[in-house]
Amino acid sequence: MGTHPDSQLLHYERSGRVAVISYDRPARRNAWSVACVQATIEAIQRANADPAVGAIVLTAEGATFCAGADLKEAPQYDAGTGRRLTPATFTMGRGERNWIAFLAQSKPVIVAVSGPAVGIGATHILAADIRIAAESASFSFPFLRLGAMPECGSTALLPRLVGAGRAMDLLLRAATVSAHEALSMGLVTAVHADDQLRAAAHALAEQIASLPPLQVALTRRMLRENAGADDADAIMRTENNAFIEMLQALQKDKPL
Repeated sequence: MGTHPDSQLLHYERSGRVAVISYDRPARRNAWSVACVQATIEAIQRANADPAVGAIVLTAEGATFCAGADLKEAPQYDAGTGRRLTPATFTMGRGERNWIAFLAQSKPVIVAVSGPAVGIGATHILAADIRIAAESASFSFPFLRLGAMPECGSTALLPRLVGAGRAMDLLLRAATVSAHEALSMGLVTAVHADDQLRAAAHALAEQIASLPPLQVALTRRMLRENAGADDADAIMRTENNAFIEMLQALQKDKPL
């Protein structure tokens, strides 16, 4: 068990086979700054590099999960391009700075939301594997009302989770939905009392961590690759290739 060196941004601890990453910026209502995005990436990398970790819980301290982008952050610029960085543009790069690809290659990530998740606070969690919510949670997509646009891959991820029509409705109305509304549309998979959310998230993560890691990784990959597929042959080929990969790995590990 340990603590992330920059405790002003987040905390990191390991409990059993679960790494828990908690945003902790109460003065900014856990708003996402560029530094916070980087610290989150580094914390997830730390969990991925730890063989004792089988799953990750991403959550937050305080009354707000994430109030969106930190608009009061001092400007930062990309050293290579000179372009100004924001939490949204920082997640649009390559490698670990492509947020969708980064989480896809990570160990399973469960997000536990209590309080409001606003703007990028709601969109950056869409790339996680599972989202659960406290009774106090709400999810806001205010982009058009603010003269902005949805980001962090949400225009692809949100329709996959709630359907194209519901996603269009949420974004064009700049809507805010409660925890139970989010549950009814599939944005989250469970709602818990606020004082039970952490325990529920940890139990879920431990359950996933107890399963064979290779099969978990292959299943996650198949689900992502086949999510928008409509070619029956391609779908079956993806599953068959994953099955062969599993058998080859098992045979390699089998003692002679």
